[in-house]
Amino acid sequence: MAGLSVLVPCLNEADSLPDFVARVHGALRSSPLAAASGWELILIDDGSRDASWDCIQRLQGTLPGLRAVRHARTAGIPSAWRTGLAHAQGDCICVIDADLQYDPEEIPRLWQTLHSTSADIVQGVRAADGRPRDPRYVLSRGLCGLLNLAFGMSLRDNKSGFFVCRRNVLADLLAFSGRYRHWQCFVMVAAHHRGYRIHEVDTPFRSRRSGRSAFGTLALGPAAGVALDLVTAWREYRPVRR
Repeated sequence: MAGLSVLVPCLNEADSLPDFVARVHGALRSSPLAAASGWELILIDDGSRDASWDCIQRLQGTLPGLRAVRHARTAGIPSAWRTGLAHAQGDCICVIDADLQYDPEEIPRLWQTLHSTSADIVQGVRAADGRPRDPRYVLSRGLCGLLNLAFGMSLRDNKSGFFVCRRNVLADLLAFSGRYRHWQCFVMVAAHHRGYRIHEVDTPFRSRRSGRSAFGTLALGPAAGVALDLVTAWREYRPVRR
């Protein structure tokens, strides 16, 4: 298949998966580019403790283009992306979360932008309109500014986890050497460091409708982990003086 593979890490997302899968299927089935190129949806159950795997198996029997992989224990988002990439057949990759905070209907637009521009990565920028100005939002915006400052970037939302790229680009980015707690927060730092062209596209961002974020309500613990990861990222991705 020379089309698009959508990689979706799933951790305790049984409540949102049926709606998520239906919306991805509907969006890609109606996309002219998808119809011409072909697509697949790969769900990676990252050691869920709820009914996610049972839900995935039921969905797999009803929808074409849906494939599934399961981790015996939780390994984290980068490991889920690696697993999905190893099973993917498409020459383009989209990564998106299953919690419906990103709209699946935006996938064809990002994919089309990758084909119509010189970008190596097209990233869905989380629109600020309608987002609550809670501690998570403040921490996210602060981290965005810090990453831009530290690594010589100027992205509006450099830690958004919704993007489309060629499969060789994602494979290259995932070949990091440092030991990170939350490497997914540095994926655009890695792309910038390796010289990839990043194109930002404004996309809606919703509140979670069900389940609980792995980062918790205030995200203070993960924020501390990301702060520690900054040291590792600086060693691996610090700007080179010329």
